[in-house]
Amino acid sequence: MKKEEYLNLQIWFQDHVRSFHSEDTLILQNIKLKEEHTTRVCENSSRIAISEKLDDDNYYLAITIALLHDIGRFEQISRYKTFHDSISEDHALLGVKVLRSEGVLSFLSQEKQNIVFTAIKNHNMPRVPDGFDGKTLLHSKLVRDADKLDIYKVLTDYYLIKDISPNPVLEHGLPDDEEYSPYLIQDIFNNKIPSIKEVRTCNDMNLARLAWLFDLNFIETFRLVKEKGYIEKLIATLPQNSEINAVHVHLKKYLDCMLWKT
Repeated sequence: MKKEEYLNLQIWFQDHVRSFHSEDTLILQNIKLKEEHTTRVCENSSRIAISEKLDDDNYYLAITIALLHDIGRFEQISRYKTFHDSISEDHALLGVKVLRSEGVLSFLSQEKQNIVFTAIKNHNMPRVPDGFDGKTLLHSKLVRDADKLDIYKVLTDYYLIKDISPNPVLEHGLPDDEEYSPYLIQDIFNNKIPSIKEVRTCNDMNLARLAWLFDLNFIETFRLVKEKGYIEKLIATLPQNSEINAVHVHLKKYLDCMLWKT
């Protein structure tokens, strides 16, 4: 891809987002949240792509996928007032539907369109499916890392202000109490990524997201997780007891091991 093509997509993205602006404060708050999220995911993708020394074609393809990965979120929040896929629509599939129906990527070759659509469709899946060619696998993994990095930021920032500025959309209607599920703790000790569908409380959700550490792919991602202190910040949202302390130690060891390997 070329820089000019990416810049044209940025203009389309901004116009598309603007079309969902609303007088409903909940909708507008979360449209802005996802717009800002997208900007940072593009920045994360850029950092990872540069660290991996991608050529210009793949660099602009990577940040294009980042720009469009959550395009379905804007229609989702406007129509359903939620980001909870299981009670509305899968936002990744909705995004691909929007892009196809509007012909946004028609200027790209079929091969590149397929890479973009595949990466978007799989960015929110529990894991990347088997069988992808090397280029599709690269871009699918890259956007997943970039997205997870910023979800960590969104969540850890939110927990600093949630008492004075709650956003129920970010909590998916889950109870916010001291409870958490023991099997999630065991999954983490087994370096296993639990399904978000299995969570029952806000603490469960944060444990499941901590387990995303086992699904990260690039050294730059691990560096940023450590640099930003995301593990420590998410651990701080959980009950402070010996079990959670052991989870913290396990995750720190895993992170340090991944950094040491490189």
